Parts: sequence; structure tokens; C-alpha cells
Amino acid sequence: MVSRKIIFILLLVAFSAYSKGQTLEKIIANYINYSGGEKQWGKIKTIISSGTYNYGGLEFPFEAYAKAPNRYKYIVGTGDRSFIQSFNGASGWKIDGFKGETAKTMLSGNDARAMANEADVDLESPFINYQQKDYEAVLEGRKPVNNMDCYQVKLIRSTDTAIYFFNVNDFSLVKKQAISKNAELDRSLLDTYYSDYQMVEGIKQPFKMISKIGDQTILTITVQKIQLNTAIDDSIFKP
Repeated sequence: MVSRKIIFILLLVAFSAYSKGQTLEKIIANYINYSGGEKQWGKIKTIISSGTYNYGGLEFPFEAYAKAPNRYKYIVGTGDRSFIQSFNGASGWKIDGFKGETAKTMLSGNDARAMANEADVDLESPFINYQQKDYEAVLEGRKPVNNMDCYQVKLIRSTDTAIYFFNVNDFSLVKKQAISKNAELDRSLLDTYYSDYQMVEGIKQPFKMISKIGDQTILTITVQKIQLNTAIDDSIFKP
């Protein structure tokens, strides 16, 4: 009788783990489908977006360029009053005109991706083929975000960890929580909220992103225009 109970408990634990894994994969699949689907995203080779970037109450225009598989360039402001950061797939650079910089600073490692928390610079969601990208995903349960019931999923790769919150009703991404890579934010825990989703040529993108540390709003990004598959010359990403 005891051995039967042990076997039953082991089977129950195994089934629970399997069921949870199935639920995790279903959540990720539903989120990808919500955003347009893996097939549609596979057709996207470039994204150019523009709008406004409100940092601490100061508002500037921005332009962002993303090109598969991992190139990006982000420009905030205009002329001498601008911040530019870029990554060409191997190395990155930045120049901060707001601080009077006139020469580019070369970046590597996490520094080359420092914009990633504050603005999602990658062309494709990390959840698309996440295992091939060496990520591990863990379902951590459900939690309300702004009065919305959400699935909480942790995405882990090496030392890069973020927690994502997906609406249980439509599987839209509501919030991302991660340690900021921006040195000026001193590795603070940053909450980024996504809203105003709009369909653009078969993919659904958030047109508003608000980043907070605690209750303090650090950054509000408002997208006004998105262009897909417009030719981008690789030279714009070079140092």
C-alpha cells in the first residue's frame, strides 16, 4: 500500500510538471500569435519606428532602426542635442550630445545593449524560438498588473533575466520587469508597461511604452509611425 502511494505521488508530481510545461508553451504560443505569428514575423527584415521620447519630463523626437538578425540604431533628439546608440551585430557605440560629447564611445557586452531595457531595440521578440536563442522560460504563476490578471513568465539567458506579464484573456504583453542595463539608473529594477497595440502590416505592436522605477515614471515612449521592410543600408550601424 505504501509503495502504491509513493508511485501515485510521483506520477502526480510528474503530471503536474508536464501540465505546467504545456501551459507555459501554450502561453508563449498564444502571445506570439497575438503579435502576428511566427510566420508573419519571419517575413520582417527591417523595422523603422519614430515618435516621441519623454525622459524625466523632457520630450524629444526619436528614430529607431532595427535590421535582422541583431542590428539596431536609436536616435533621440536632433542636431547637437541628440543621443545616438548603435549596434552592428558585433560591436556597439554611442555619442551623447546632451553631455557635450563629440566623439563616439565604443561599447561591448552588456554596454552594447544598454538601451534594451529602456527601449526594445531587438527586431524580434525573444520568445520566438526562445530555446534556439539559449533562453530558458519558467512559468511563475499569475499576478494582477493594473487590475489585469496576468501570467508571469521568467525568461533567463546567462546573467540576463527578465519577467514578462501576459494578459490571461488575449495574451498581450502587459509588463516587463528587469534590472536596467543603463549605468545612469544604477541597476535599478525597471518596470516597462506596454499599451495601445496597433496592427501594422500583419504584426501587432505597442505604440506606448512607459518605464518606471517604483512609482516614478522614468521614460515614456510614444510611437507615431512604424515602417516594415524598408531598405536599411548596413553602413548606418557602423562606428
